[in-house]
Amino acid sequence: MTPLIGAGFGATAFTVFALGLRHGADPDHLAAIDNITRNSLGTRSRLSRFAGTLFAGGHSVMVLTIAALAGLLGSRLSINGALLETVGTWVSIATLFLIAGFNLRQLAANADRPNGLKSALLPPALRAATSPLAAIPIGLLFGLGFDTSSQIATYALAFSVGGGVLVAALVGLIFSFGMAVTDTLDSMLVHDLCMRAPLERKRATRIWIAAVTCLALVVGGYELAQVLGWQSPVPDIAVSAILVSTLLAVFAWTYVSVRGAARVAATSQPPAAA
Repeated sequence: MTPLIGAGFGATAFTVFALGLRHGADPDHLAAIDNITRNSLGTRSRLSRFAGTLFAGGHSVMVLTIAALAGLLGSRLSINGALLETVGTWVSIATLFLIAGFNLRQLAANADRPNGLKSALLPPALRAATSPLAAIPIGLLFGLGFDTSSQIATYALAFSVGGGVLVAALVGLIFSFGMAVTDTLDSMLVHDLCMRAPLERKRATRIWIAAVTCLALVVGGYELAQVLGWQSPVPDIAVSAILVSTLLAVFAWTYVSVRGAARVAATSQPPAAA
């Protein structure tokens, strides 16, 4: 019986699920989902609400493929597992700081949507796509990044030691489910915020860009400190939980404050002339 399917299955599954939630909160994911949700509002508004789910579906194809390959090549990959993780971490750090820089520029320019590094590298046709179904190939392409590949391979190797392809694929599936939860919430909340009046939407978007920027800086700084030898007193799983909870709190606060502003504006309107 493998470590994943043994007595500790529940704890392991929860850990993998939480890591998936954290991956779904990746600033590059948030920027891409925000973009396709906004682009598709005028064409297929109902389906655009689930652009994050579609994105996660496309991304999961790569997640499951990489996890299965890690399970298949387990012993060979584990020899270079530390190197794979180190290179992937440095790529992730560089990506996160670049994303933060892009979004600081967006804030300075008073732009209306967050920006991401991988989104900027997409073919123009996908960046400007107005169908929410475009989220599927976008998610698939995002899975080709080395930071994603190294993360998934590392998790699959760590949580499916000796389990082979099927157990590694199960790790990928649980991870993908966690990712889909965060990505779906992202598109649903962005969709709702975009239904507000222009001024309310502008205010909410700036809060969201600031949140994406802070998330990128915090995660990038945390990963850099660990690479340089700092030992966190808090387990990584707890850090992931804090980051996701903070992101959801920003979503909720923005949503409630914008709705409150809309109610105040509605009640302050003078009555229509008879």
